[in-house]
Amino acid sequence: MSGPTRIAAACLLFAICCSGRLDYSYANTFSIAAISSEPSADERTLVERRQDRDPPTSSALDRDPGAAALSPESFGLPPLPNRANDISAKWNELQSRISADEATLATCRSGDGSCPAAARRFLSLIELGLQRQGRARLGVINRAVNLSIRPVSDWAQYGVDDFWASPLATMSSGAGDCEDYAIVKYVALGQLGVAPSDLRLLIVYDAKHEANHAVVAVRHGSEWLILDNRTLIMVNIEAIQSYWPLFVLDYRGVATITTAALFR
Repeated sequence: MSGPTRIAAACLLFAICCSGRLDYSYANTFSIAAISSEPSADERTLVERRQDRDPPTSSALDRDPGAAALSPESFGLPPLPNRANDISAKWNELQSRISADEATLATCRSGDGSCPAAARRFLSLIELGLQRQGRARLGVINRAVNLSIRPVSDWAQYGVDDFWASPLATMSSGAGDCEDYAIVKYVALGQLGVAPSDLRLLIVYDAKHEANHAVVAVRHGSEWLILDNRTLIMVNIEAIQSYWPLFVLDYRGVATITTAALFR
């Protein structure tokens, strides 16, 4: 299948398929507090093994994403504004659940009430990030979240095609698909002080696995780094030639990427 044909098929389906899982019989030997900012040789081997091993799990996205007009992104791929529909509604609904989570976290920090176990687990991720600076902080959050969640499809967990869980819901179950990993990272990095303008949740088409996928992009200096549940290693978005950005989700809403720009 040619590149343009794959993109056209992806734009008809808009399903997030989260292939490539961590080997959790190995990953569970880590505690969150023991995770360093740089992957070991064993972890690199683990990442390489799992890229081609696991079948994808999927959750359906709406066929026609929508949202407000956004300013050009820094990915070299200009976004297009599009009309409101189910995907923007999902993103907006998620913001309400995130706000509820943030209220719970504030209560935990104040000590004025009980603190759920899921909130304590999430706050342990934040504490881990606070122990690092710069790129190391981004790396430790990527790795800590990847090692804290086991991959499970929305069908298996919620009995529906596509459900975007809040961070505390995901930390409570300890399971999720690719957008759930991405949402936890997105909110955690915001809590750690990453500016909203430097933070994106991306839906990309993965040409290698011929499936859509969700990741987080973070601007660090002059480059955009990808935080991906498939790997413990962060890379520049331009280095992942098999990932073609389709949608940008952030504090302003949702935008699509001009697919023609993918072939320039």
